[in-house]
Amino acid sequence: MARAPGLLAVLVLTAACVTGEQGRGEWGGGERGGEEAGPTPIPSPAYYRKWANGPNPTGDRNVFPITVWMQDPSGVEHGEKLGRAFPRIGVDLGIGLWEDEWWYLRQEGLYETDWRVYVDPVRVDTVLADTAHARNYVGYLVADEPDMNKVYGDVFNPDMQPSAILAAADRVRARDPSRPTYLNFSPWMGTPTGEIGYGHVERSYEEDMRTYCSAADIASADYYAWTHPDRNHTVGAYAYGEVIDTMRKWCGPDKPLYGFVETGHPHTHGEIIDADQLEAAVWNTVLHGATGINYFAHSFYTEGRGEYSSVLTRPEITRRVTEVNARLKSLAPVLNAPDEPGVRAAADSGIPVAVLHKRVDGATWVLAQTDGNRTHPRSLAARVTLTVPVREGTATVVGEDRTVPIRDGRIVDDFAPYGVHIYRF
Repeated sequence: MARAPGLLAVLVLTAACVTGEQGRGEWGGGERGGEEAGPTPIPSPAYYRKWANGPNPTGDRNVFPITVWMQDPSGVEHGEKLGRAFPRIGVDLGIGLWEDEWWYLRQEGLYETDWRVYVDPVRVDTVLADTAHARNYVGYLVADEPDMNKVYGDVFNPDMQPSAILAAADRVRARDPSRPTYLNFSPWMGTPTGEIGYGHVERSYEEDMRTYCSAADIASADYYAWTHPDRNHTVGAYAYGEVIDTMRKWCGPDKPLYGFVETGHPHTHGEIIDADQLEAAVWNTVLHGATGINYFAHSFYTEGRGEYSSVLTRPEITRRVTEVNARLKSLAPVLNAPDEPGVRAAADSGIPVAVLHKRVDGATWVLAQTDGNRTHPRSLAARVTLTVPVREGTATVVGEDRTVPIRDGRIVDDFAPYGVHIYRF
């Protein structure tokens, strides 16, 4: 669940390309089982230009959005206000500045630290009136997990139904067309079996999901696979990419979808994520076409205690998140480029391999990760053969101080479980 401190956050609110036959379904989503992948849907950064006060009004291809869920910029960790601490580790934006009696303190912290956030839509008039701080408000968090909360226990919530959420989003858009709407969903939308246990159906499950996503200019779904409390559940980083693949069915190819990754202990039961698991999950969402990352930093425990900024309070997580964010940002022009056909991957272990293939400023880039699946949720080490659109040459393995040969149109390299290599040639 995605929750705000102390409350459930239900807010109404130069190479010749060889193009082979595509072997994926309608929305693609990375390489599977040695087949050639169709291009993974990657919305262009130009999508953001429609919002003069949005998170990327110029559509800058060098921006890869990195956000964190429901943080108070006036809060303090290690003697530093959160609105300053998060940018230091590469987190550009906060998702949600929530509405309660302490709103004014969070607003003061926002202005003092000059951080930027998506805000509760009940504050549209406040945002529009405060032109001096227009840059600090980049959009509106219209709702969190409406697909789960439309029926909560025996309670039917009319404001959480798909048509009601769309109407709420449209009202926000009409009042402030200069900023996008953001919605976060639950496993009801984000997993392949989301229809199981889904509450009241307004039209059909599929139509409900598409209506929900039409309310979002930017969307995500939270599913904390590594830390899921059901230990019979097959957990692994593959499930984070599976969320992106599933949401593409409902949201289409052109909408930004952000990977949602926990940094601590997001359930009262279950596990706490470690740094290697976190990095694997982040990359799995990216290799499946995520166009941004959102970190969920809240932790909850059986005895009722909790903390809300675990990305800052767990040193090993802080270090790894900082490193991963820096690498994502350095690769932004690559990650934001359209995905291309023409690359195949096969692992000797039989494990699937997720692949992105890009052309940027005359160079070819191939990003690959040994994926998992429900049979091998922890992934496996493998020797991977990548068929690439160059017959002979040398590829630089970016960030690893090494090169690999390209022979007869193939790169052969060794991967750790959920290992990631990035090739440029």
